[in-house]
Amino acid sequence: MEILLEAFRSLGKDKLRTFLSMLGIVIGVIAVIVAIAIGAGTTANVTARISSLGSNVIIITPGFTGGFGGRAAMALTSVLQETDVQNIQQMAPDVADVTPILQKNFNVIYQATNTVVTVVGAYPDTFSILDLPLQSGRLLNQNDENADANVAVIGNVIATTLFGNEDPVGQTVYVSTGGFQVPITIVGELKQTGSKLTFNPDNMLIIPYTTAAAKLIQLNGGVSQIIASAKSAQTALNAVDEINNILYMRLQNTNQYRVISQNQILSTVSQTTDVLTLLLASIAAISMVVGGIGIMNIMLVSVTERTKEIGVKMAMGATRRRIMVEFLVESMFITIVAGAIGVGLSFLIAALVTYLASGLGLTVIITWPSIVLSFGVSVAIGLFFGLYPAYLASKKSPVEALRYE
Repeated sequence: MEILLEAFRSLGKDKLRTFLSMLGIVIGVIAVIVAIAIGAGTTANVTARISSLGSNVIIITPGFTGGFGGRAAMALTSVLQETDVQNIQQMAPDVADVTPILQKNFNVIYQATNTVVTVVGAYPDTFSILDLPLQSGRLLNQNDENADANVAVIGNVIATTLFGNEDPVGQTVYVSTGGFQVPITIVGELKQTGSKLTFNPDNMLIIPYTTAAAKLIQLNGGVSQIIASAKSAQTALNAVDEINNILYMRLQNTNQYRVISQNQILSTVSQTTDVLTLLLASIAAISMVVGGIGIMNIMLVSVTERTKEIGVKMAMGATRRRIMVEFLVESMFITIVAGAIGVGLSFLIAALVTYLASGLGLTVIITWPSIVLSFGVSVAIGLFFGLYPAYLASKKSPVEALRYE
């Protein structure tokens, strides 16, 4: 306790110098905690977006060709067929639901209002696969599919754009295509959900697959992509393998298609954000090292300035070990206090970043491991960079120290 009080008195003699020596550690601790918090928040946001697709979603998209010798890779848009969907339904026991997707942007007109809308043709299973909640009206059903019915379920944002406060259910819109206008009756409106990876249901007009294939998006049996869901999380990987085998039997080339599950996407995103978080934290930690060097410099100056004081203490019986511990405690006291201040301010900075980036959907999540890590590193820096000055102080000759001016 006596050593701690002595260290406190020594540091209090030059408050400005002590503050400046703390500043590098304070900034470093804040930078490390906030960097890790941004990484954690980003991971949580992206994971939530991907998870919002629904449970155990599997996405099958066309592959790419070309890309050699300076040529741009081109999507193989005609690779996937509706027959692939039928084969998956019949031959993949671990797949619960599957639907082809026809997707294209069209100009959609309602009275004097018109806007560009993503029109999606799909089976009724789409709503359960993507977990799309209904706000009013009804969803598409198998009767609509069988009859090539000119009906649609509309996304919340597009409904507001076209109809304002008017109820869209029962209204008729017109989809412009090739000089013709196809009338579509709205039978249901979805709740607002936000983006679901490759889909944005809020801006979509979902119509029966047969209607899209016959009247709007003719691909001669081809489909834009296929989405499916596994029967459970435990069978998701088996479902992916089954779909891969079914497509390979027909295409004999794995480069012509891509099959990826929601869990695989989450794993890839997690790995990527972990690497970026580590990179950000490593860069931020450099400022802590710089702060440690500053503390060493201050302590070396302090040892020189207090040479005579050291000689007096040794003459009065202070051991070399006690002198060394005293200077080491001063160094660690600086970093402990600076670390505590940095931890406190990091919460304020995190709240500020969250507020300023709220429009981007960024959330900053401070975790206890990041606090323990940054505070622990700050204490270790005090120990490491204070060790050499403390050692020099303990090695001074009492006689020479007393004669020092």
